[in-house]
Amino acid sequence: MSIKNFYSKSIYKILNTLGIFVTILFSSYLAWGTLEFWKVKEGIIMVSLILIAHIISSLVISRLIIFPRIEHLGIVFTIANFAFLLVIGIIAVGRFYYSRSFLLSSYILNTTLLMLCNRKKKKLNLGIIPFDQYEDLLKISDINWYILQSPKNVVLDGIVVTSLEQLSPEWSQYIITQKLKGIPIYHISEIYESMLGRLPLKYFYIELLENLNQSLIIRFIKRLFDIILASLLFPIFLLLTLIVSIFIKLDSEGPVFFTQERIGQGGKVYKIVKFRTMYKDAETDGPRFTEEDDPRITRIGRILRNFHLDELPQIWNILKGDMSFIGPRPEQAKIVREFEKKIPYYSYRHLVKPGITGWAQVNQGYAVGMTGAIEKLEYDLYYVKNLSLWLDIVIVIKTVKILITRWGAR
Repeated sequence: MSIKNFYSKSIYKILNTLGIFVTILFSSYLAWGTLEFWKVKEGIIMVSLILIAHIISSLVISRLIIFPRIEHLGIVFTIANFAFLLVIGIIAVGRFYYSRSFLLSSYILNTTLLMLCNRKKKKLNLGIIPFDQYEDLLKISDINWYILQSPKNVVLDGIVVTSLEQLSPEWSQYIITQKLKGIPIYHISEIYESMLGRLPLKYFYIELLENLNQSLIIRFIKRLFDIILASLLFPIFLLLTLIVSIFIKLDSEGPVFFTQERIGQGGKVYKIVKFRTMYKDAETDGPRFTEEDDPRITRIGRILRNFHLDELPQIWNILKGDMSFIGPRPEQAKIVREFEKKIPYYSYRHLVKPGITGWAQVNQGYAVGMTGAIEKLEYDLYYVKNLSLWLDIVIVIKTVKILITRWGAR
């Protein structure tokens, strides 16, 4: 961490700490006409709940905003609202006496404070030592790029290289000099990963996955979460199945459910279950990617896909342990075998359980053809490398947004 970043984070921490106390005192004065909230009957309880909500929000937000391709203010607003809903729930369950004006003012001030302290940082100034295909980096608009034509002293936040071994002695000495000054040196794959949330295949090397974080605790929590959520949704699924089945049968001939072999964790073959959205025998000529306005999709099928309701039967796959709610989308066995021959490292996406939603789905949207498959794999490799409960929370938040805006993968 550079000195600039250290002080920047320290200032935000100080502002965050001072801000919550100002929020509490100001809300106390608005609600009760005094700064001495401890003398008010409900003062201690209300202040304690708000303080706990703020601390939890700050900790969670700090863990989530480190990931790329997210809207900082959207994440902050979501977590702040969730924390205050939790406070309201505690008040309701505990039947605590409370002040509406204190709750409202502290909510507004605290949310504003969190947004100010966690807003997106300014653009970095990064230098590029010219190499093949560095033009791809210039498309990343969140960075101010400086192409270094010769070794010279320029005020930068970091320097990007592809390989230190390929540098000339003059450039090598320049890199060493900058490193001694405290300027970070980044490999190009780090820039793609930290800014775009992808591990580009042309810069991929197996060591990137050596520290794969699949601890027993994470796997246990993910599995526990899957079982609890799937069990809660199962009664709703049964009710919707009855309704959807009637519409599917009225719309076209064929079964209600569609089963197909997919590749899961460790390359294991399993049968995925979905509501049928295509006409009967639509894939007699073999599987292929869904296209825009695909004629194989039925009228009801199009509605189900738009609202992602066709995915609901996969709750059964989750209960069986074949899938998780979050993970790379499972592909058909035939397509996987084809991609494994043509795309390097494709099988590494099978290091984790497939999911109903995932990092590629919330960032890429539709994936068509070989180019789309490669980009999707790059997102999946990022998820595999950075597997964590925090990343899963980000995916859940982005998935909810997609469900509301009706944008996403087929």
